[in-house]
Amino acid sequence: MRLEPTEAAIRVMQRNYPDCLLAVLGGSASCGEYNEQSDLDIIVIERDGYDFSRKTIEAHGWIAEIFILSLSSYREYFDEGVLAANPSLQRMVAEGTVLRSLPEGVEVRADARRDLNYGPMPLSPSDIAEYRYILTEFLLDLTSPRREGEKWFTVHKIASTLCEFVLRANREWTGEGKMLFRLFNRYSPALGDRLEAALLAIYREDDPEDLIALTEEVLSPYGGKLLVGYEE
Repeated sequence: MRLEPTEAAIRVMQRNYPDCLLAVLGGSASCGEYNEQSDLDIIVIERDGYDFSRKTIEAHGWIAEIFILSLSSYREYFDEGVLAANPSLQRMVAEGTVLRSLPEGVEVRADARRDLNYGPMPLSPSDIAEYRYILTEFLLDLTSPRREGEKWFTVHKIASTLCEFVLRANREWTGEGKMLFRLFNRYSPALGDRLEAALLAIYREDDPEDLIALTEEVLSPYGGKLLVGYEE
């Protein structure tokens, strides 16, 4: 029988990590947005142990993906997320459902919240130029003769890079996969709607014009498209 997600996660924690300093259930299961294909994302902070390990188990009707860090190592991995502007561990720790927490665990959560509240580092002029160049190249690929498979890969790269650029340019955190679009849409529902409509126009009607126009509009305040003259 499949248990309610929090109860299932508590049992996993009690059986496998009863002495942990902090255990948190993150992801869709922690906010009531789960479905039959959802899994349990559990992050565990232990006093000692490996710097970082990750394992997947099956328990109580769920697939559980467990991320284990030590008290001495978590900061290093938090910093990696900050530098990449994708603090996935901090999101889980700060926004998830707490399963167990000792005083040291409370401080880890406070550390995660401080990172999230501070925001990512601003893009440098060279970073912005790189995004402009990459998106310009992808747009050229999209409008050039191509095989169907190449077109879909190009569309995917434009959509993900566009979302990432908008978020980074406005000092917002990014994510991966569906989380990237969620964050993009949360930042600007209007842009989220336009991107979704542009993608549908390509998939249903093979019409890339809306995606091209949206990308050019996003790049315009930063100097527009860039190809000739770009330097690294």
